[in-house]
This record gives sequence, C-alpha cells and structure tokens, in this order.
Amino acid sequence: MKCLLCENTKIQKMETINKKDLIFLYKKIFQVHISYLVSQDIDFYKCPECSLGFFYPTITGDEKFYNSLQKFDWYYMNEKYEYEFAKQFIGPEDKVLEVGCGSGAFTKYLTTKNYVGLEFSENARKLALKNGIAVENISIQEYAKNHSGEFDVVVSFQVLEHVSDPKGFLEAKITCCRKGGRIIVVTPSENSFLKYAVNSALNLPPHHITRWSDESFYFFAKKYNLEIETINHEKVQELHKVWYLSTLFRTFLWSNKMIDISLANKIITTVINFISKKLAYKLKDEFLPFGHTVICVFSKRG
Repeated sequence: MKCLLCENTKIQKMETINKKDLIFLYKKIFQVHISYLVSQDIDFYKCPECSLGFFYPTITGDEKFYNSLQKFDWYYMNEKYEYEFAKQFIGPEDKVLEVGCGSGAFTKYLTTKNYVGLEFSENARKLALKNGIAVENISIQEYAKNHSGEFDVVVSFQVLEHVSDPKGFLEAKITCCRKGGRIIVVTPSENSFLKYAVNSALNLPPHHITRWSDESFYFFAKKYNLEIETINHEKVQELHKVWYLSTLFRTFLWSNKMIDISLANKIITTVINFISKKLAYKLKDEFLPFGHTVICVFSKRG
C-alpha cells in the first residue's frame, strides 16, 4: 500500500466503509445499483506526507454507472462558479485542452476557438459533438504521449477526484502544457464542510476516489516545480446552506462516520435538517466559510 499521489508507504487508515452500507446508500438516494462494482469493504486512508485522502481499493465508476447519474439535471450544469473564475486565466489566442470536458459547457465561457476536449463518456461526447465541440475519446495519459507542450492552458473541472491514478493524470496534464502555460485543477474541497458530511454518496466510491486539500496542491506544486498563481475557494453556495448548517450541527452533536444508516441517525438528521432550514436564510454571504469547490491555478515554470 502506498499513497496514490506521492507514493509514500507510511499512510494512515482512517475508516472502513462497509460495502453493504455503501450499496444501500446509492440505491436509496439515487436509485443506482453499484453491487456489481463493489465486492468488498473499502478503506479510507490519509497520507501524512502530501495530505491526500484516498479510498482503497480504487473502485471507479464505469459507463453504466455514470449513465445512471447523468439522468439528473444537476450532473451536467451549464453555469458554474468555477467556469466564471477560470475563464479570466485564458486569453483569446490561447490553445486550451479540457480533460473530462463532459458536454463541453465550459466552451461557452471562452473567447478562444482553439479548444480540444477529452471525454470518456460516450453520452457526453455525443452532446458535445451536437454543439459542434471537438471531443476525443482518449485518456490524458495516452493523449500526452503525442501532444507534449502543445497547450497554453490545460484544465479539468471536477475530474481529478474520480481517477484511480491521480499522479499519472496530473503528470500528463503537465506534459501537455507548454512552459509558461497554466494548469487549472478544480475539485471538491477537503478544507470545507464536505470533509465532515455524512452519507454524502457522491463523495464516496465509486464516484470519488480521492479527497484534496490545499496542502496536497502545495505539495504537488513543489514536487513538480510549478508555481501556484492562486487557490480560490468558493463560498458556501445558496443551494448548500442547509447542507452546510446540518453538517456543522451534527459535527458537535453526533458521530461523523462517512456512512451512518442507523435509525438514530435518521431521527437526529431529520431534526437537524428542520432547524437548518429555519436558520439558513440568516447566513450572510460575506461571512460564509469555504464551500464545496476549490480552484487551483498553477503555472509551469519556463
């Protein structure tokens, strides 16, 4: 066993996820069956060297799994905070590579037409092609072998946490980026309330494999001689205020296991959610803490 990012062997096991509980959770919340993917309990580890959190074995979702999630309206959102923020780092003449581009929603925020998207999902690729967006069905690791230093900006939105080989994924992004270019990485933030969220199925396998903190990005930048231009945390969004408050309350009142499907938890969750809904409107935006997403912009040193 070793860390998926820095390959440190002195990792710490933090928790074990019961496979039956995980299967039940996905079925209950999303009506998605994952028993064919999950055949054993899954351990969650934390690396003291690079601060990466990761699940092992690295069980990732397949085309069938993601097709089941794509039926929800929120899966491919055309408007996102991270799109608006990231566009300021991309010029009208820049050549852009987006890894895991989905339906190509980010292209609507770009002034440049020099764009290539990579995407595994055939459904997403079809949506992108309908909109006239160039998409290739290939991994970034394979693509990097023939496209070294070709792009001014290499970006991925909410993709890194899904891959079983984050080290190879990030190294390939660096390879594709020219010297002096930018690498933009957007993930859920482990520096936010998400770290303590219970029964958050989408932050568990087979959807998410890794969990990223600012410390992990600083480690990555130092290891690969990158400069961090900015690390930007969105504030808790309006649709997440109740979730944030309920997570905050239960942190003080109840256990914080990743999965808790007990009757006692169901009761206390109902009470906490009721209180949170009553109080959420009082939260002032300017005082809100870090929200769901973190955006890290690296520059590749010349």
